[in-house]
Amino acid sequence: MKDKGFIVHIAGIVAMIFWGMSFVWSTQVYESLNPTATIFLRLVVATVFFTAILFIFRLNEKVRAKHLGLFALAAMFEPFLYFIFEGYGLKNTSPVIGAGIIAMIPLVTPIAARIFLKERLTPMNIVGFIISFIGVIVMLLNKNLEFIASPLGILFLSSAVLVAVGYSIALMRLTKLYKPMTITWVQNIIGMLYFIPMVIIMERFEPSKFANVGDYIVPLVCLGVFCSAIAYALWAFAFSRLGASRANVYSNLIPVFTAIFSYFIIHESLTTNKIIGILTVVVGLVLSQLKTKKAATE
Repeated sequence: MKDKGFIVHIAGIVAMIFWGMSFVWSTQVYESLNPTATIFLRLVVATVFFTAILFIFRLNEKVRAKHLGLFALAAMFEPFLYFIFEGYGLKNTSPVIGAGIIAMIPLVTPIAARIFLKERLTPMNIVGFIISFIGVIVMLLNKNLEFIASPLGILFLSSAVLVAVGYSIALMRLTKLYKPMTITWVQNIIGMLYFIPMVIIMERFEPSKFANVGDYIVPLVCLGVFCSAIAYALWAFAFSRLGASRANVYSNLIPVFTAIFSYFIIHESLTTNKIIGILTVVVGLVLSQLKTKKAATE
């Protein structure tokens, strides 16, 4: 990992900080807007921001027509399906629980890599999966061993995990063809187009409080600029240099950052179950990723 450069690891950590904070910002915006409207506006902000940066500094890169299908597939996974599942999952759970479930992404990735990329699934991958799964269950139970999260929320968030794994596979191919900023810019544009029909349909039945822009404008802009633009570009950069397994290990930090931000910003309580659950998820994921990295060098 040393030959990859220190900046690569900084990029991965900063991306996780922004994504950890995204659970808090999303919860704040959801007090005024529904997830569909939130995600669409978030992508609009990200697209405007990235378009300005790319053309002002002349960093734009020509996208070849034969690769548009791959971009469309990647954008279908993220931001379209992933944000829908994550958005409605957070609508039915807390930021910390949501981050804990999403943190299983780097654990499931090796399983998908085994199926689609024919990579070896080691015993430690299986051990890590079991430990992390136990950690998630602990997070979802109260002291009386009763579920504290909505089953619907868990279903949505679990679906987000599967979609994110599909995105990782598509992203692996894109990083070999284009620069991280180009990938992020194009996928946000396509994702925004995907969401237009959704916004029209959903807002027809659930009108959002667009007029009260002062209630959500700051967290919405933060979601667009920091989470949908900068974080995705940093992630694509780290992904292109480290590969799927080693890059995904940074996702372990998301529930940690989310728990800290939620405690200080929206005053979400950190129960013993949540703390133990988060630590267990992280331990399982780290064990799995450490073994994966070792195997990759053999």
